[in-house]
Amino acid sequence: MDEHEALERIAANRHKRDEHTAAIAALDEELAGPDGLVRAAFDAGATGPRIASVARLSKQRVYQVRDGVR
Repeated sequence: MDEHEALERIAANRHKRDEHTAAIAALDEELAGPDGLVRAAFDAGATGPRIASVARLSKQRVYQVRDGVR
């Protein structure tokens, strides 16, 4: 691989990473807020520990998400 190709591959790698990072951020946003998935689960009767287990978050983080705390 020559220098140009190596730099092109690095640029492509970073571009793809940026796309994935944006997708992950969008998925995380679905969890949060008053209309988010965590709030909906609480409203449906799920417990904090159960939501934490399914979301793979700490119980503390689940309550923070529910309450809109960053």
